Amino acid sequence: MTKFKMYKNVNGGSAMISFDNALNELRELGHHFAVGLAERGHHTSESDLMSGLAAYHILDLRGTNARLDAAHDMVTKHITDVMFERARAAAIA
Repeated sequence: MTKFKMYKNVNGGSAMISFDNALNELRELGHHFAVGLAERGHHTSESDLMSGLAAYHILDLRGTNARLDAAHDMVTKHITDVMFERARAAAIA
């Protein structure tokens, strides 16, 4: 698993985000998204992380914030890698 990801910040420089901070970025987005939905009468039972991933895609946030893009890419890569590992293990068993 990649522990850090580089991205271009607002000033054109380079910055890094850790996997833990990437998870927190998406959880925070998900929490705000779920609260916004609840305020409008739509309740969700999803975790903040899943709500964050949903919000990222539903609101089409790619390209609006480099740190959020890096967080999304890092977390979805990790999820994909874990799922492929599980599929390979199941195929062997």
